[in-house]
Amino acid sequence: MLKNEFHISQLIVAHLRGTITEAEQLKLDEWLSESPMRARLMDELREESHFNKELMFFDEVDKDAIWTKLTKKLIQDETSKVSSIKKYWKALAAASIILAVFAAGMLYYNNFSTDRTLSAISNNNEVNPGKIGATLTLANGERIKLSDAANGQISEDAGVRISKSANGQLEYEVEENKHVSSGYNVLSTAKGETYKVLLPDGTQVWLNAASSIRYPTNFSSHSTRKVLLEGEAYFEVASDTSRPFIVKTNMQETKVLGTHFNINSYSDEPNVLTTLLKGSISVYGDNKVKILKPGQQANLSKSGNLQVRRVDTEPIISWTKNEFMFDGDNIDAVMRKIARWYNVEIVYQGVRTTDKFNGTVSRFSEVHEVLQLLEKTGTVKFRVDGKTIYIL
Repeated sequence: MLKNEFHISQLIVAHLRGTITEAEQLKLDEWLSESPMRARLMDELREESHFNKELMFFDEVDKDAIWTKLTKKLIQDETSKVSSIKKYWKALAAASIILAVFAAGMLYYNNFSTDRTLSAISNNNEVNPGKIGATLTLANGERIKLSDAANGQISEDAGVRISKSANGQLEYEVEENKHVSSGYNVLSTAKGETYKVLLPDGTQVWLNAASSIRYPTNFSSHSTRKVLLEGEAYFEVASDTSRPFIVKTNMQETKVLGTHFNINSYSDEPNVLTTLLKGSISVYGDNKVKILKPGQQANLSKSGNLQVRRVDTEPIISWTKNEFMFDGDNIDAVMRKIARWYNVEIVYQGVRTTDKFNGTVSRFSEVHEVLQLLEKTGTVKFRVDGKTIYIL
């Protein structure tokens, strides 16, 4: 996708310099006719004062960082093309920056100043980014709000010590030479919360917003390591060939021995998505089973149709790195992510855009910053009123 945008950038540069050929001009005209926003972009570039301002902006940004972000997605599997593209990087200059941000709708540059927004979105103090937080429900029913709990040991029961680490991780440790029984704990996040837990077997779990996971406090008395998931979680499963690790959701089961994978099972999503990064997993759904290889995703629809496809795994686990990474997402998918993280209501007004969104922005950005970046695509506008975001 970005490869084509760089080619268009070359045509823009040639047009501005007056060196474009007739055939190139036809191709550029065709590209401009596909979107009114592209035509507006070209009009702005023709204005000398505006173009000089963009050149000034180009001089201020970290071009090496921008190059890294752009090429990372463009040439993941085409390393031989890096040098040839890099040779004309300087020639693309401001046009590449402007095009990639405004025309292509790429949101890689999350350091733009707020006065570059396309419409007025107030910095609403009622809408804040999500945070590290969760609620732990112990086997006896006691509930502990982890954001309020001090670091160190927070509970001990039947030979199992539960602690909160300095970096905000919940950790389980089975004490040696003690009688150990197994109850069940539930770790749950509200909208706008995320948390990480180290299970008794050494498995690490990242829990996304509006999610919960139920698990035994000790796996040694069980023939399998089964956990129940609602919402979304990323797993790095500790290897134990004698006890398979099983993740059960409302519609499927995923069975592994030791591997890295992500499951998105939110009830408001159209499909349950299970994505494998490392190792091998078996996905069971609607009396079917699929064995995944790294880089594959199982897609289980509400009707029970189970399909497997290859995917780019980086956008799928970007939330574990505290990022929104949109990868051809439609407006509904984008706003569902925003709603969960910022704990807001989404209201659509008018006709929904069918455009796809691509790009990366920190999940710790203020909501108005995220919305402004989405608006830079020229295909969508927002209004924020309290805890409600209206899509105009």
